[in-house]
Amino acid sequence: MTVFVRSAKVSTVLLLVIAVVLVLLFSISRTLGLTKSASAQDDKPSAQKVPPSDPPSADKKDEPATALSRFMRQKLHASNLILEGLCTEDLKMVSEGSASLKKMSTQENWRVSNDMMYRRYSTEFVSAVEELQKEAEDNNMDGTSMAWVNVTMKCLKCHEWVRNAVFADGNK
Repeated sequence: MTVFVRSAKVSTVLLLVIAVVLVLLFSISRTLGLTKSASAQDDKPSAQKVPPSDPPSADKKDEPATALSRFMRQKLHASNLILEGLCTEDLKMVSEGSASLKKMSTQENWRVSNDMMYRRYSTEFVSAVEELQKEAEDNNMDGTSMAWVNVTMKCLKCHEWVRNAVFADGNK
């Protein structure tokens, strides 16, 4: 009976994690304007599509947005590595994805704003990623799953803040 209850808990947590990640991916793609209409998509599954490389811009003000979009794609790749590791119970993969996110958080591209709230959300996200990495390295599947949910929620909250702050700045 105990094994069944534990298995049900893990299954429930994994379903929750998958649902949250899907919401996160959709949210990020909407934020970056990466979604396409259904008629614009070809027959290939989206997982096999390679994001198109952006041609060099003659207009210098287009370059930061392109660089940010590429950086966000790298963050998504690390997040997908974590999710795949959780789904396959490969905690080494989770640890690698966490290490990648943590390393990215030290790069200049990470700081899209110097706003106090953004800095707070960013610090909370990095702390959550560190906890995720620790749980994965400790081989704690349940702890790793819950830590991933926390990372995802921190990510969503920060993206919500950035979207609203950018929207508010655009109305000035």
